[in-house]
Amino acid sequence: MNPYRFPLSAIRTALFQGHQIACSFRKPPAKRTVVLNYHSVRPKNLFFNSTSTEVFERHLEWIAEHCEVVDFTQVLHDNFAVKPRVSIVFDDGFLDNLEYAVPLLKKYSLKATFFISTGFLVRDPVILDIFARTFQATSEDFLDKDALQELYLSGMGIGAHTHSHRNLLSLPPFEQREELFRSKEMLEDLLGCSVPTLAYPFGVPGKAFDLTTCRIAEEVGFLYAGSVCWRGVLEGDSSLRVPRFTVVNESVAELGAIVHGALDPIGFFQEWRFSGRRTSVRKPQLLALSLVELSGGLSSSPAFFGLL
Repeated sequence: MNPYRFPLSAIRTALFQGHQIACSFRKPPAKRTVVLNYHSVRPKNLFFNSTSTEVFERHLEWIAEHCEVVDFTQVLHDNFAVKPRVSIVFDDGFLDNLEYAVPLLKKYSLKATFFISTGFLVRDPVILDIFARTFQATSEDFLDKDALQELYLSGMGIGAHTHSHRNLLSLPPFEQREELFRSKEMLEDLLGCSVPTLAYPFGVPGKAFDLTTCRIAEEVGFLYAGSVCWRGVLEGDSSLRVPRFTVVNESVAELGAIVHGALDPIGFFQEWRFSGRRTSVRKPQLLALSLVELSGGLSSSPAFFGLL
């Protein structure tokens, strides 16, 4: 999901404003767990999904002061923290993750998990062509096997992001299995350790993966998998559909609003659409729910999630 694409950007703006108004009447919830999903971090020549190093450092400074950072595999564990819990993750396997993101993470004594599309590591011409057309990126912009080893030895977590970064839902089940198994096997062979985590490419529930995909991921041996679903982690969430927020160049105020629940209505809508229960809600009810969502009043309520 491109957070700056209209009309999503307009919805985000309305939700941020609603959250700001709501926070003037009540304190944001402390018992929250969110996963923040970055892609590229670089000082210049930014891709559309790149976070500038300046913005990324401001994000880390705020997170280090106001949040408890946990590993991606810990987000579903019992929450005893007195501050919001945040897991930091990266998708794809850009070389700038090692060059710029890791030194900044270490500066603030923070860790992250990096989900790698293994086609980059072997310089697969198909995947490189896809990203060249999408990002204007070259093979030099991505990790190779040696850089992956260096990333792993830096103390960061490594997860799979399939091999060729294709939309899994566009593939028949046997090809989905091949994509997932191949990436997991290759990473484990290269690193000499178990790789239990996965992020679905593109990640939107019902558009990039479905329950069949989750079943295949579990059969292949993944224990945790991240989606692109803009809400906090809730008790009872499936470990193979962990919601994650896409983060690019948000201000610190916007980042704080995301952590505290401002954009959760978007994630609730995604989940509702994925559940296929649209017919159970009449149009007047939808209008009422939309107005409440935009006000920010139910942005972090599990009860509201039950309505969807």
